[in-house]
Amino acid sequence: MEQKVIIVMPAYNAASTIKKTVQDIPEGFADEIILVDDASEDNTVEIARWD
Repeated sequence: MEQKVIIVMPAYNAASTIKKTVQDIPEGFADEIILVDDASEDNTVEIARWD
């Protein structure tokens, strides 16, 4: 069975930090990152969707 590393990140009004936080995860460390937004009032979700 193939193992995967999945990071689950809770976020609330994290627009100013989310991109850097994800970029600080070493490349290839995780197979998937799941952001769980808790009804942020800023643009956390839009920033998290960057390519």
